[in-house]
Amino acid sequence: MKKILLATLTALTVASMSLRAQGGAIDELFSNSSGQSVAVSAPAPVAAVVEQKKAAVQRDWLVMVLINGVNDLGILGYADKSMNDMEKVGSNDKMAVVVEYGILGIADPATRTIKFPKGARTYYIEKDADANKITSRIISTPTASDMGSTASLVRFAKRAIRKYPAAKVALVLWNHGSGRLGISYDNVSKNHMEVDKLGLALAEIKSVLGHKIDVFATDACLMQMGAVAYELRNSADVIVGSEEVIPGNSYPYDTILGQLGVNTQMGAEELGTVMVDAYKSYYSAYAAYDGAPGKGHDITLSALRASALTGFVGRLNTWVDAVLNDPEARKIATSQAAVNGAYYFRMKDSKDLYTYISSVNAKLGLKGPGAKNAGTALQNYIKNGLVIRNGVLPAVVKARGLSVYIPELIYNSANYEKMAFAADSLWDDYLLAMMEDRLK
Repeated sequence: MKKILLATLTALTVASMSLRAQGGAIDELFSNSSGQSVAVSAPAPVAAVVEQKKAAVQRDWLVMVLINGVNDLGILGYADKSMNDMEKVGSNDKMAVVVEYGILGIADPATRTIKFPKGARTYYIEKDADANKITSRIISTPTASDMGSTASLVRFAKRAIRKYPAAKVALVLWNHGSGRLGISYDNVSKNHMEVDKLGLALAEIKSVLGHKIDVFATDACLMQMGAVAYELRNSADVIVGSEEVIPGNSYPYDTILGQLGVNTQMGAEELGTVMVDAYKSYYSAYAAYDGAPGKGHDITLSALRASALTGFVGRLNTWVDAVLNDPEARKIATSQAAVNGAYYFRMKDSKDLYTYISSVNAKLGLKGPGAKNAGTALQNYIKNGLVIRNGVLPAVVKARGLSVYIPELIYNSANYEKMAFAADSLWDDYLLAMMEDRLK
């Protein structure tokens, strides 16, 4: 009976294909006793039905991580460490974790050689008990694997979003970062993502989602700058990043995913808080890493409320106006002494804005009350409106969650003024005034 049915279905399929080619329909093969046509719908292929059912299942969260180890971070094993940390938790029916993974190579201590894999791979992260081996399922092997390309980032995000639809989405960029100068450096293509191009890429991903990316995070150094965050303000709800260098061990993905996996109802701001707290806790307990507190650099991570960035720029502009319109306040604020009072980072032209305002206000004393009041209002907005969570180590670190560009010697207008922050804020005008005052 099964053979007869199979033969009949095969014949109908062939006839259907023939009719489609001629512009007809399979419905024309059947008629009732009165000669009228009877519509018969052809069944969808089983594989297609299964795939449609899978696509219809919407998770609470999709976490996408682009791991660019096409540099020293891959060779030193940090990319694999982050992957294995994710595999301690894995995906579940409420949370899908997808990683675009590419490395330049990885050192094999047993043979003292470096293995050079070819191309990038996309993984659906699955839980395993092996802390030293990546066992997750490869779901794609992209032919275009330039990890420094925003086009590659967008393609990765689009594939993951369509394959694993979710109500909320987090996107993490893992690599080297250099603040206003960009992120995700690929040592083979010699390419990286500039901040304005990253903003365009996130806008495209947002259009595919139909809403903002819930959490956008940079697991890369020095990225939590005003100009960077402002470029992304319309494409993400929460922006997580570090004002300072991030150690090679990166985010504690097992802790972050572990908390999200058991509480997938959490929103974007709660996840941002979890990330900051987990990061601080991890590095406070883990002293044996390159750059531990007191051994090289400090630890910072903050979560910003993107919707507050427009108000932030408004208050920053009010402060700049107050300073530039008061000759005495301008002289004090633009002085090297005031700049030196700000907390600064490994990239010295990146200064913590809150502590810079504190330095200026302290030196103003009773002078320039308008500038001083505007500075205090800006600080209150940063603390109570813009920064959701701020984590620092050790206790002497005064970073308050957002840095700004203050040149040490030369103002790089070519890089800085192509960003939206320079167009919408008066900060570039303020920097030019500062440079003028230094030349007098």
